[in-house]
Amino acid sequence: MNDPREVTVADVHKAGRPAGRLTRDGDDVVFGYLPDHDGPAVASTLPLGVDETRATAGAVPPFFAGLLPEGARLQALITGARTSTDDQLTLLLVGADAIGDVQVVPAGEEPSVPAPLLDPAAPGDVDFGVLFERATSPDAGGLDRVALPGVQVKASAAVVSTPLGTTTGPAILKLDPSGRPHLVANEHFFLTMAAACGLPVPDHQLLRDAAGRAGLLVTRFDRVPGPPHRLAQEDACQVLGRYPAAKYRISLQEAALALGRTVEDGGGSRPLALRRILEVAAFSYLIGNGDLHGKNLSVRQNPDGIWELTPAYDLLCTQPYASWSDPMALDLYGRVAELGRRWWLDAAARFGLPERAVIRSLDRIVAAAEPWIDRVGEIGFDDPTTQRLADLLRTRRGELTA
Repeated sequence: MNDPREVTVADVHKAGRPAGRLTRDGDDVVFGYLPDHDGPAVASTLPLGVDETRATAGAVPPFFAGLLPEGARLQALITGARTSTDDQLTLLLVGADAIGDVQVVPAGEEPSVPAPLLDPAAPGDVDFGVLFERATSPDAGGLDRVALPGVQVKASAAVVSTPLGTTTGPAILKLDPSGRPHLVANEHFFLTMAAACGLPVPDHQLLRDAAGRAGLLVTRFDRVPGPPHRLAQEDACQVLGRYPAAKYRISLQEAALALGRTVEDGGGSRPLALRRILEVAAFSYLIGNGDLHGKNLSVRQNPDGIWELTPAYDLLCTQPYASWSDPMALDLYGRVAELGRRWWLDAAARFGLPERAVIRSLDRIVAAAEPWIDRVGEIGFDDPTTQRLADLLRTRRGELTA
């Protein structure tokens, strides 16, 4: 690829077909549909029939900004492309295989598919550090052209999470960052617990490489196995038309209601989506997950073409890394702590949900959670941390119990 900083026009592909273009216009970036585009809209905030959508000061429209990675991986792309954070079109071109079914490539180029780098059945044959070197290389020619938004947690800003091809399909590989012990084991434990509590979660495995280093491999749920097939996906910031920087500035109800509307507009069930969002949020409160922000709640278009809430992701307890004082990332009707059972039922009423349905959800979660409290030692924390985590789970389970 030529120097992406010099690319002035980029093709935007939707579901494998050219749909529009991003064009530099001085310091602005303008999106417009191709005259002959007869497919679906690229995103909910980019409706068909609008001549152009313009962003200023080097930014791209919010939906496209939401496709960029965050944290360490974003810094790697900035360094590799020799550009800055506000040159967002360049960064999109370097990270070409973003989440969902939208791809951005230099005009005239065809999107590429990353080659498999890992066989999950034989993790001991590789070094995870070598795989991550490719994802964080300062050499633009050595960068994997892959991007994934929203995989960071504020408790682990140094973590590098990279999507990669595997012999069993597209996945995300996560490693423990320096100074944040057992982070991937933490997430693996609570994803497994969430599944036991009835929350849909992606397939995931805790692997060990040749050096014994732990890695969490999470199957991508915006891809369908078999022949490459991408599913449309948008997070709460994207459906609200907000830039990623707003992910902590929106409220939980604002995110939930916007996602619910998107599901309903896409032929799905708004009440089901809202109930599932409350379940994910209540479970996050139960386990002390202080990073359920606006990019960690998303909807997707399933293989049948119906929009729905995605499986829950980035579920872990952030408290051990935040001095046990990490509130919820987003407020729920003005509150980020002490979210007892009544608060969730009041929120459900404001959402227009039947109270009995949310009662069943809460009862199911607290009942299924009980045996997991005695298993938190499996994460690997020291005894005092393990005991404090178990105490937190017992306390919050009691708050959610009738």
